[in-house]
Amino acid sequence: MPSFNFDIGDKERVGSRFLSDVRDELQRALATEKSRRKITQQEIANVLETSRAVINRQIMGFENIGIKRLAEILWAIGWEPHFEARPIPAGDNEIIRPAASAPTEPAHENQKARASALDDKQREENKPSSAAEMAYAE
Repeated sequence: MPSFNFDIGDKERVGSRFLSDVRDELQRALATEKSRRKITQQEIANVLETSRAVINRQIMGFENIGIKRLAEILWAIGWEPHFEARPIPAGDNEIIRPAASAPTEPAHENQKARASALDDKQREENKPSSAAEMAYAE
């Protein structure tokens, strides 16, 4: 019997792991409130104006759950959602290039360029704008 070995890739792995972590956290919050206050899926469904079957499918992972619905379920049981993003350590994500740094110029070249730009600006400001001013300037 053939066996299959495949790699889903880092992108899919990160996405799947995040969804799993979110669902685990939701289920932990529900279990806590079920033992603390004896809250039921039917009570959550009543508060959210939906059916218990929909709530059950979403909690158990048989139906996709969006961020908004996740927040609504947590609100219904008296919890609030919290999300935190952290940067991936340098070198752990080969796809994203390191931040580009500005090219450095030698100090004297940079000063000459600034001085030239200032001279151009002063010439432009002192340039006569009307025919009378041009005649007077000559």
